[in-house]
Amino acid sequence: MKNDIAQLKEIKLLSEFDDPVLQKIMTFSEIKEYKVKEVIIEEHQELSELYVLVEGRVILGINVPKKGRINLNTIHPGQLFSWSALFPPYISTAFAVATHPVKVLAIKSAQLKKMFDDDPPFGLKFMNIISHTLSQRLADTRLQLVNIISL
Repeated sequence: MKNDIAQLKEIKLLSEFDDPVLQKIMTFSEIKEYKVKEVIIEEHQELSELYVLVEGRVILGINVPKKGRINLNTIHPGQLFSWSALFPPYISTAFAVATHPVKVLAIKSAQLKKMFDDDPPFGLKFMNIISHTLSQRLADTRLQLVNIISL
């Protein structure tokens, strides 16, 4: 990746990590760009990268039979998505679509998991961030589903 550590520290999710950790993450990451309405991830797609939104907005949603695509959440800069890339079977649980021009930091999940093994305190810290994210997404999804059901 051709970005420097200062740019990574501006990403809220990564701001907690020190320079050597960020330097290592940079070796197996890249910035990817998407246009408005471009599909970043399809539901049930096999994943190999964890995404952290750098710029723009992304809608997460699911496909519902006879209803089509339902939006469940909006991702803002600094938030992660495609967390399923870290957990077997490595399949996306939602689709992700850019609603604005988007830049994401794409982190190779295999190398990130190796870092977890090599540096357990880093792995624990990162997994705590992911568990907080999952908890919040679950709460948000519940609210969305209650709203959909009550319509």
